[in-house]
Amino acid sequence: MEREVELIAGQLVGPVDHVINYAPPRHLFGALFGRWLPRMAGVGVHHAWADPFAPLSVPPGARVLVVCVPMAWELLRRGWPALERAGSVVALHSSAALPPGARELLRRAPARLRAHEILGSTETGGIAHRPLGAEDAEGARDSEGAQDGECAQGAQGPWLAFPDVSFVRAPAGAPAGGAEELVVRGPRLARPEHGTRPPAQWATGDLVEFTGPRAFRLVGRRGSLLKVNGRRVHLARVDERLGARLPHAECVTLALPGDRLAGEGYAVFWSARDGGTGVADIRAALRDFPGPSRIVRLAAIPRTAAGKPDRRALLAALGPPSAALSPSPLPAPSLPFP
Repeated sequence: MEREVELIAGQLVGPVDHVINYAPPRHLFGALFGRWLPRMAGVGVHHAWADPFAPLSVPPGARVLVVCVPMAWELLRRGWPALERAGSVVALHSSAALPPGARELLRRAPARLRAHEILGSTETGGIAHRPLGAEDAEGARDSEGAQDGECAQGAQGPWLAFPDVSFVRAPAGAPAGGAEELVVRGPRLARPEHGTRPPAQWATGDLVEFTGPRAFRLVGRRGSLLKVNGRRVHLARVDERLGARLPHAECVTLALPGDRLAGEGYAVFWSARDGGTGVADIRAALRDFPGPSRIVRLAAIPRTAAGKPDRRALLAALGPPSAALSPSPLPAPSLPFP
């Protein structure tokens, strides 16, 4: 734990006087930066995950670290006046998709707010990182001219590996330029529950396109690479396009179980604060992609305690096929905080 905190905090955060933690500490991300870092640095922590709507109290001039899950960004946007008293603000975000509130806040406060996204897992620790800025809110628009659902390489910044992480690449004879599974090595790999030593390497299940010896672009999960009517679709790129074209809506894509007649497909779930987004807007945004099999409107995107989209709840929200295009929103789920 200490090694993980020292590496990531030393490289991305710097000195800290106060921590605001929105990540429940029963998850590794919240435990590392909401418990271990404050204890090691001897600083105070506001456990915002326990009472997310409580007013923020920030010491004047403090160097503040905010530990973010997706739901935290909208709360930070609302509470930003309190953070303006800080000397500096650094936000750490897990690799879940940025919600609309994050894009708005990053555009509004580029001078005071530094944000970093971390890719990793309980089994691997932090693998890679990339900075987030106002350009990331607009970056996916660069991909709009791409064909067959393929986004431009520059649509979002590449991930850069932490110094002690190395990659196990595909064999030299494999086709170049395609997506391959991210397999990592490093001294922070976790020991299996019933093992005596950490594994030599770990296959993450993420598909990546390498852009340099220590940099890559995340394509998606193995299960998010589909072939719809014979055309390859990366759902992460569908998410990028929806985020760029529909900034006031929160959209999530999900692969659907294969159908013997229809084959592979995916669903789009969306929730719009302004009520101005509709099915036609989603289809227009995805005109360069094979269209989704289902489009489902929700009052709010259900999320797990870690702030990631709740796959089980989304599948349950599909309901019968005739309900998929219904304009009537489903009841809003409760907030994913204990």
